[in-house]
Amino acid sequence: MVTLSISGLIAAYILIAILLLSLNLYSKWSWQVKAGAIIITTLFYVISFVSFSPLLGWPTKDLPPSNFRLIAAHVQQPDKITGDEGAIYLWLTHIDDLSTNTPPRAYEFPYSNALYEKIVLANTKLKKGVPLLGEIEEEDERGKIQVEDGNRLGQESINIQFYDLPDLLIPDK
Repeated sequence: MVTLSISGLIAAYILIAILLLSLNLYSKWSWQVKAGAIIITTLFYVISFVSFSPLLGWPTKDLPPSNFRLIAAHVQQPDKITGDEGAIYLWLTHIDDLSTNTPPRAYEFPYSNALYEKIVLANTKLKKGVPLLGEIEEEDERGKIQVEDGNRLGQESINIQFYDLPDLLIPDK
């Protein structure tokens, strides 16, 4: 399904480019109008390319909800050889109360040792089947704190706390 939509989108762009080319070749418009149409069309190609990554499910770098349920986590370690700074990916579901059911969303955070340690503990609990709730502790206006790690001094990291989901009270039959 995704392949069909991507190939359909590519076909639509090619069709628009062909129509623009044919209009520019066979019309008696001035060269300013033709150049303007080409520039505007090219800008829309670039804008649509940049706009598609959030629609395709790539992780967002936006601040997550203050209360959430942790679905999954993945850590990409920093690599000094390639210069990759690393990242931490969390799949979260926003919760207002324990009865809400919203679809999960992927969030990307910069790598920090403090957050990495919390994610390792959270992943072990998730693998044991313990559902986890999370909460962002506000340290300043954006919910970020300064990392005091020697190698990454001055880097900002989000302060997240994880808690075990309380057992739901199910009445006896």
